[in-house]
Amino acid sequence: MANLTFNEKVEGSKLILKVAGELDAKTAPDLKIKLEAAVGNGIKTIICDCAALTYIASAGIGVLNSIQKFLKEKSGEIVFCSLKKEVKDTMELMYFTKKVRIFPTLDDAIGGV
Repeated sequence: MANLTFNEKVEGSKLILKVAGELDAKTAPDLKIKLEAAVGNGIKTIICDCAALTYIASAGIGVLNSIQKFLKEKSGEIVFCSLKKEVKDTMELMYFTKKVRIFPTLDDAIGGV
């Protein structure tokens, strides 16, 4: 059974979201609710720390893509860091890495946005 957990920290208009587990059709709606609520509360930049994300499916990328488009309209962005090879490979297959910035570490992401 797929499981996804979040650990969030807000710094001004930035949200640092540590995502752990599997992001698939079953867990993607939970992430969508969390991200939409954050943007609704004035968050302009979302840093997704994916160090503990073990799997991503097309449904998860679909959610991330919709949030990315929404933030872009508001002059914001969503960035990713600490991607495992399997997760990055899936994102690349779906051309998602061409739409977002990816950083090697959380510190790099925080410094880069």
